[in-house]
Amino acid sequence: MRTRTTTEVFRALGTVALLLLLPWVVYGSAVSLSYGLRDDYAILREAREEPGKILKVCGAMGRPLYGWLLDRSSRAAGDVRGLGGLRALAVAGLGMLALAVFLLLKAEGWSRGPAVLLASFLTVIPSAQVVASWGICWPQAVALLFSVGAFALARAGLREAPRGARGWSLCVGASVALAASMLIYQASGPFYAVLLAAVVATQRYENPRALARGLGGHLLVVIAGLGLAYVVTRMSFALGVFTPSPRMALERHFVDKAVWFVTKVLPNALALNVLDDSDTAPSWGYWLMVGGTLALVLSALAVEGRRAGRVAVGTWGVAIVGLMGLAYCASLLASERWPTYRTLFALTGVWSVFVFAAVVRLGTLWPSRGPQVALGLLTVFVLGGAVLARQQSLELFAWPQGRELALMRQGAAALEPSRPSRVFVLTARQWDTSAHRRYLDEFGSISVDTEWVAKELFATAVRERFPQARDLSALYRFDAGPVAPEARGYDILVDMRQLRSASTRTLLPRAR
Repeated sequence: MRTRTTTEVFRALGTVALLLLLPWVVYGSAVSLSYGLRDDYAILREAREEPGKILKVCGAMGRPLYGWLLDRSSRAAGDVRGLGGLRALAVAGLGMLALAVFLLLKAEGWSRGPAVLLASFLTVIPSAQVVASWGICWPQAVALLFSVGAFALARAGLREAPRGARGWSLCVGASVALAASMLIYQASGPFYAVLLAAVVATQRYENPRALARGLGGHLLVVIAGLGLAYVVTRMSFALGVFTPSPRMALERHFVDKAVWFVTKVLPNALALNVLDDSDTAPSWGYWLMVGGTLALVLSALAVEGRRAGRVAVGTWGVAIVGLMGLAYCASLLASERWPTYRTLFALTGVWSVFVFAAVVRLGTLWPSRGPQVALGLLTVFVLGGAVLARQQSLELFAWPQGRELALMRQGAAALEPSRPSRVFVLTARQWDTSAHRRYLDEFGSISVDTEWVAKELFATAVRERFPQARDLSALYRFDAGPVAPEARGYDILVDMRQLRSASTRTLLPRAR
């Protein structure tokens, strides 16, 4: 008995260590490098020179808690080296997320192996790669944790609610936690749906009423949480605390939005960890993953249909569609249509749950070896996803952005302290990226494709070189644009279009 207890303790400790450390193994190399991405440079300056601006901008988009977290952390970060600290916060948050999801999966009846693998996989999907690799995205990890915490509170509260006030208090706390998640980042709050999918995936429902009873209480908590976040946001606008951004408009053309969702968003979630590409048609591997995951889930539904009949299949189908809609509800309700991976965390998570559950269920068709085979396949899949995530965090985030920073540092190194220099930055085009693929403003994108980013990044490089200078504007006169002036119009030209042919060895910055 003592030996068995000791074994269980070591197994539990090993599981905790694995879940907490895996994100560091995957993203640790990118965290340690010196680079920023697009808004990072402006955020660092605003936190230092314009206190309160970050909070106002984020509050205008209904994300006041995001603004507060970002303002405080960016002020502490200080410079480009400090961005590594922000990325470290994101990686730590992903590890905590994996552990929390694992514990809740176990509580809902998932076996240890599939629960560990699914929780690990959620930290290496493309959405997680963005959160870990983009410094200012770290509060999104906090929002995900609040959403998971809301589910945990609601789960406990719904079990106790019929017996006393404590249960109702827990449900209220769950709604508040979910509202806090939404007030950090609206697209992260619906991560609650991932845990609901885990509940559905472990049950065998012969009729829709059983499913409704299982999810009804949770849905009321979700509605209350989303409603509370909406009320708080609107009150902040009505009281003049924040001025609403034009991006806060609600969608009016729901049919067009549904078509957009099915054609532009949903395939990226169904492809799980295979990236889309903005510059070319998706690869054969992308469509193979989309088709493969659909085939797995449909096959599992067919198995369930033979066991429990058409009603069970219909119930499962409605649950899958409903939960995927809930997972993307914030973006569906907003008029903005920007299908980035950072808004897909919950949607991809829900689909991951059903895919993993489908593999496990199909494994039961071969009782003697099937479960082991299913677990082995999932293990290989997760390990492959981890390797891919590590590669993409370096090749599509850290290295390309590091090359841009290195070019700006070369320009700043040419400044003459004795006299102001005329500096012109020839902005890059997105197809000038040195990355092997690009997706919107995230994977493999160019940061210095606009004048304002060029100005912020060059100022960052100058500040690094002259940390004691009180007035950086006295050192240079800055201009930027897509067309270079005549040679006599500048003293220093920073040609960002060199990125495509830039030498990796000469331009990759070192961690300082």
